Amino acid sequence: MSETRLTFGKSKRLRGRGVFKEIMDARARVDGPAIAVHARPNQGSTHRLGISIGRRVGSAALRNRIKRLIREAFRLQQHEFPRVHPAPYDLVVVVRQHEPLALLHYSTALSDAVKRLHATWQKRATRHHADQSKDS
Repeated sequence: MSETRLTFGKSKRLRGRGVFKEIMDARARVDGPAIAVHARPNQGSTHRLGISIGRRVGSAALRNRIKRLIREAFRLQQHEFPRVHPAPYDLVVVVRQHEPLALLHYSTALSDAVKRLHATWQKRATRHHADQSKDS
């Protein structure tokens, strides 16, 4: 029996302002009280995560704690995220000012956001396919 490894290596991390901007410019976002999640399909084989958290959220220790919790939520949930076209996704989590939540809350928020974003991207893909068929 093969077990899926729950890892969060460098290949699953998004870095750089330009990459974040491209994902945010895709205009697919789900807002929640504590986090907003932006997504864009990538052509890779795995989901990738980036976290944007501003200084107004709190002290460095608080921001780092929230980032650790979000990364852990992603690490634990990533194998349950959709894998059918147009997935996998590049995800950018934008953290809003809030008191740190339990890991379960971040996991639920992230999972729900990815499901909703996947539905959005499936609709876009279907619409795009229909438009191409109509033009032919």
